[in-house]
Amino acid sequence: MTVDPAALQRQVSAPVVHRETCPSTNDIARAEARAGATDGTFVIADEQTAGRGRTGNAWASPPGGVWSSTVVRADIAASHVGRLTLAGGLAAADTAASFGVDARLKWPNDVVVAAADGSDQSKLCGVLTEAVIDEVPVAGKPVGSVLPETDPANADMSFAVLGIGVNAALDPDSLGDLDRAVTTLRAERGAVDPTAVAATLHEHLRTWVSRVQTAGGMDDAVAAVRERSATLGKRVRVTRFDDDPVTGTAVAIDDRGALVVERPDGARVHVTEGVCQRLRRA
Repeated sequence: MTVDPAALQRQVSAPVVHRETCPSTNDIARAEARAGATDGTFVIADEQTAGRGRTGNAWASPPGGVWSSTVVRADIAASHVGRLTLAGGLAAADTAASFGVDARLKWPNDVVVAAADGSDQSKLCGVLTEAVIDEVPVAGKPVGSVLPETDPANADMSFAVLGIGVNAALDPDSLGDLDRAVTTLRAERGAVDPTAVAATLHEHLRTWVSRVQTAGGMDDAVAAVRERSATLGKRVRVTRFDDDPVTGTAVAIDDRGALVVERPDGARVHVTEGVCQRLRRA
């Protein structure tokens, strides 16, 4: 079963752009935005042939999933683009909850379902934010600015594309031989309608994107991330893109959404980006 684009359009207030297959919905959404697509335009594909994650790793996207990208023309400074990643994760977690699945947020951009004893986490959704700053495409950092510290603080975000992939009406085995545990809404709760999942996701996303544009709404978003975190309290190693790895215990999420890791020597490091790996306790 795949998304019914006509039925989806009746359920969402923004334009729906549907593709049976495409390399990446983020690429389609970016092209649509450059052509003038309005805020909230919802790009959805039955299948992606070159879906990607935040670090460029392949994202299996066969029919039955909800592979989407939303055009965001928000009043957000370039230094705050990372807020959109928080909004995307919360929207995906809310969507899972709407279908009876208790999903948690694995910092910085994955939505996971934990085993009953908390020993394992299986990926259900992924979020990829890509912004265009002063007409230049840049990959969205999970927290904070997407710009080097030397760039002007008042740079404008032309638009962003918020890609969210949800493993919906398919079996985990159909996602291929992956190097990580995965799950799906169908595996967790039984049959689901991808069209209903897509409509619910878009509704929650629009709500959270609107909220993170205000100081009070951002506070609410960070509080929700803390409450739903699958990372806090865990021993982790964060491989940063521009600095040495950080190993320790994830003890907090700060007001920007950065992960606070306490090293064995007691020093605390605020991590704004990287790949977070959960470590088994010795």
